[in-house]
Amino acid sequence: MNIELNFNEKVASMRIEGILNSENAHILQEKLSEVMKSDAIMLELDLFDCRNISSTGIGKILLFYKDFISRGGEIEVVRSSNSVYELFTMLKLNQLFTVNLG
Repeated sequence: MNIELNFNEKVASMRIEGILNSENAHILQEKLSEVMKSDAIMLELDLFDCRNISSTGIGKILLFYKDFISRGGEIEVVRSSNSVYELFTMLKLNQLFTVNLG
């Protein structure tokens, strides 16, 4: 798995490639902590090259979401793979934040 994180003013952009699972979820946690410490009020997630996310990864995203929106932040999945889109839809995460396919 590889994660790229960039900041442009108040927008954080994160691109996740590969499979996000319990073995590498700590890397996601580190990147999400960087976003929390920044002035960003928007996190754009690019999950187009992310083939799968385990329950551990989903948990990290949900905990971040809870803290981030409490300070006025917003999350959007700007692109997702078919498998991640179906997972987020099945878990109804698309009711918490926008999830775009491809």
